[in-house]
Amino acid sequence: MNGMHALRAVAVAVGVAALLALTSCGSDGNDAVAGTTTTAAASGGFDVAAARQYCTDKKGVVQTRYAVWGTNNDPSTWVHLPGVAEMCMFQTLNDEAKSKIVVDLMSLYSDGPTLASVAYLSKVPPPPFTGANPATVNCAALDGSSQFGNTLGGGGWVEQGATSSDDVVNLCVFPDGSFIDDWGITYYAGGVVRGIDLKAVFRYQPTTLPAMFQATKK
Repeated sequence: MNGMHALRAVAVAVGVAALLALTSCGSDGNDAVAGTTTTAAASGGFDVAAARQYCTDKKGVVQTRYAVWGTNNDPSTWVHLPGVAEMCMFQTLNDEAKSKIVVDLMSLYSDGPTLASVAYLSKVPPPPFTGANPATVNCAALDGSSQFGNTLGGGGWVEQGATSSDDVVNLCVFPDGSFIDDWGITYYAGGVVRGIDLKAVFRYQPTTLPAMFQATKK
C-alpha cells in the first residue's frame, strides 16, 4: 500500500471511529467505547485490542476521556459534552514535573501516517507569541482545533469522575480524526520532550516525512 492509500485508510478508520464514539453518548463505561471503536476499526482493518496492548507494552496507559466545557471555571459548573475518546498516555515519573503526553491509539499503532503523527514529527516552529495560549495557537496554525468555544470558559478532556482542572488534557484534533496533546506537540517543536519521545514509539517510521505541514509566515 503506498503512502496516499495508507493515509486514506487511516483517515476513514479514525473518522468513523470518532463518529461512532460521539454517537454513543448514552453510555458512561469503557465497554461502550471499546465496542464502538472496535466495530469502526474492523471496517478499516485496524486492530484496537492490539493497539491497546502496544500502548501498555511501551509503558503507556490506555485512558478513556470525556469532553467537558468550562474547565477554567469551578468544577461544579462544568458542562459535560457527549464526546468520548480513547487514547494512550505516557508520563515521565523520574522528574519533578511528571510531564505527560497523550495521543490517539490509531496514530500510535498505525504503520501509516495520521495528521497528528506527522504534525508531531514535523516539529513546525510555533507562531510568534501574542499573549494567547501558545499551544492553542500552535494547534490552530497546524489546522487542528483544541478550543471549546471562543469564551474564557475553556474546556478539555477528563477521565470519568474527575473534579479538578489538574486532570484536564487539551487535545489538538485534526480533520482526519487523529489527535495529540496540544502542549506536547508545541513543546516538542521547541526540542522539549513531554512524557516520552513519540518518535521512538510510533509504529510509523517514515524514511521521508510527508510535507503536510510548514511554518506559518511571520
